Amino acid sequence: MASGFRVKCPSCGDVLNAAGPCFCGKCGAEIRTEGPGMLQLYRMGNVMGAGVGFGIYLNGQPFGHLGNRENIRIPLPFGTYTIHMTAGMSRRCQDLTVTLSPETPYLCAKAHLKMGAFVNTVVVEPAAPSEMPPLD
Repeated sequence: MASGFRVKCPSCGDVLNAAGPCFCGKCGAEIRTEGPGMLQLYRMGNVMGAGVGFGIYLNGQPFGHLGNRENIRIPLPFGTYTIHMTAGMSRRCQDLTVTLSPETPYLCAKAHLKMGAFVNTVVVEPAAPSEMPPLD
């Protein structure tokens, strides 16, 4: 199970995984892994679709992929975010909207694949911190 920070470069917009503060490999800008808010996102393990990464979108902006049983933290400014995820060619998702604020600076969400007769749907739902696997 992998974990770490998923960050977007404030300069060029490149999305990268980071273990801590670093520099963007594309443009060299400084990347910070702390923010006033933090979203922890976990993709629950499932044999079906294990080889397909779930595409992550926050407010319609791409934020990379989430592998099977992957657990990441995304530092974000306070605000409202709609989490949308895709699985392979399927764009069907039960989105989740969350609000990071001084009262709720840390939120958790988990995602899983709901198998359908013809089309699969990614389900994103709120989670308690106790439901999340430990971070490495």
